[in-house]
Amino acid sequence: MAWLRDIDRWFAASVLPYAANYRAYARKLVGDEGDAEDLVQEAYAKVLGVAEWRRLETPERFVMTIIRNLAFERFRRAKVVGIRQIGVLEMDALPDPAPDAYAVTSARQELDLVLAALERLPVQCRKVLTLRKMHGLSPGQIAVRLNLSVSTVEKHLAKGLKLLTKALATGDGRSIGKRSSSWANRAIKTETR
Repeated sequence: MAWLRDIDRWFAASVLPYAANYRAYARKLVGDEGDAEDLVQEAYAKVLGVAEWRRLETPERFVMTIIRNLAFERFRRAKVVGIRQIGVLEMDALPDPAPDAYAVTSARQELDLVLAALERLPVQCRKVLTLRKMHGLSPGQIAVRLNLSVSTVEKHLAKGLKLLTKALATGDGRSIGKRSSSWANRAIKTETR
């Protein structure tokens, strides 16, 4: 058992004990044993892909929500839905319009990436972007607050957004730091010439 990862131990202890419940629920939703098993396995894959799995307070409900959402996604894509499956579409089985635990976890991960990338921006760009995007100040208000000209604020906004967009496109927010060091390396090479 020493070769198991933490997530594997957690999955075996917190998710797998409810496997019969997941299969029964999936069968209720799709009506077919094979399709139900596919839903459960797909839900397991999604759970194992969640980076913040330690924060899940009720893993069983999380898996059930994923199964429900996967089933309804299949219903939406299906050209024909059997009469038996229509009965499953009772009010308590309809997807909740509020974000499910998977969506909340994904959004939290995205926010962490944005904040990490924002932290790597040059100081003035970070200040300007924070005041503009998070506090809703206009460029004129930012200029007064930071004692800058409006055109300088707009330049910092454009530069900050460009760097932030590129960093987020890499998926980890680290490219800003790498880019800064490459600028420093170019400056050193220029000075030595």
